[in-house]
Amino acid sequence: STLIELLRKKLKNKFRKIKYIHLRPYLILLDKSTVQSNPHNSKETWPILLNLVRILYWLIIYRFFFHLFANNPKQLIIFDRYAHDLMIDPIRYKFNLPNRITKFILNLFPNPSLWIVLNAPIKVLEKRKKELPTKELKKQIRSYLNFAKQRKNSIVVNTNNSVQSSLSLIIKKLIALTND
Repeated sequence: STLIELLRKKLKNKFRKIKYIHLRPYLILLDKSTVQSNPHNSKETWPILLNLVRILYWLIIYRFFFHLFANNPKQLIIFDRYAHDLMIDPIRYKFNLPNRITKFILNLFPNPSLWIVLNAPIKVLEKRKKELPTKELKKQIRSYLNFAKQRKNSIVVNTNNSVQSSLSLIIKKLIALTND
């Protein structure tokens, strides 16, 4: 969130509009999500059929949103989390659709121009994400890094570097993309 806010400030003159979306677009295109302080508190999952309906609904609204807004070069859309987070942290979303089906459906989602994966040291994450056990944090770090390796349009930002250094790396990549 710190990097996103700095990005918005730094790029406000380059783009006419900068949209910030947490996880997914909403029908009226406003983010009305609430932040859960302990999403791993409950291990309950939604029924499989409801998860299938949910991911298909997300697919429709992502595609609709991208169709309407993603082709405007004067606009920057920043997602803090994306639908693919369902695979990396299914407990957070009470999601239990089989991996093969989930991967197939996620491949139908529009891809961002740039995936940014933050890589923080485990000790930093343990302090920031106290609700998650170390084992889960390590699993998620591996999953996010593997996810980034599988995408050619991704960068991994080492958060051990200064915020300004991380910001410069992201802006450099974004500017290169917008000039292509």
